[in-house]
Amino acid sequence: MPQSPVFQCEMQMRFDGLLGFPGGLVDPSVETLEEGLSRELWEELGFSLSVSLEDHVTSCHTPSSLPQLVTHFYARKMEEREIREVERAAATTATDHGHEVMGMVRVPLYTLKGGGGLSYFLSHSFIGNSRGQLEDALVRFGLVTPEELRAALTHAGQKRRQP
Repeated sequence: MPQSPVFQCEMQMRFDGLLGFPGGLVDPSVETLEEGLSRELWEELGFSLSVSLEDHVTSCHTPSSLPQLVTHFYARKMEEREIREVERAAATTATDHGHEVMGMVRVPLYTLKGGGGLSYFLSHSFIGNSRGQLEDALVRFGLVTPEELRAALTHAGQKRRQP
């Protein structure tokens, strides 16, 4: 019997307390972006995932950083079995676990009556443009509708302004 699709998104709690996605610096004279991302995934997740150009979502130039960086966002759908394997490996075999990465975090794809869930998650602090990348991926992969995301963002903004 085929497995029903699992709808979720995962991020990392970084060493500095910010939420983000796995990644790191790539020297284009040594490896392709996809090879570099595969290496970073192994270091941060302890799991080997093949990454292809088809997984590329967007690129963003960050002129305010020194040195100037171009960030590349890749995303892909995974089976529940793969997701569980990644979570297990991230906590047991990843070389960066407990140093650069504190752990994996599942993004709640629901909103509770009192506003909890996705809206509270979006009120946390994210590194760089990872919050925007998350928002794009949630809609791109049909995990939330644009209307649901707008409502969650509105509530998240109100939550951040509370004392």
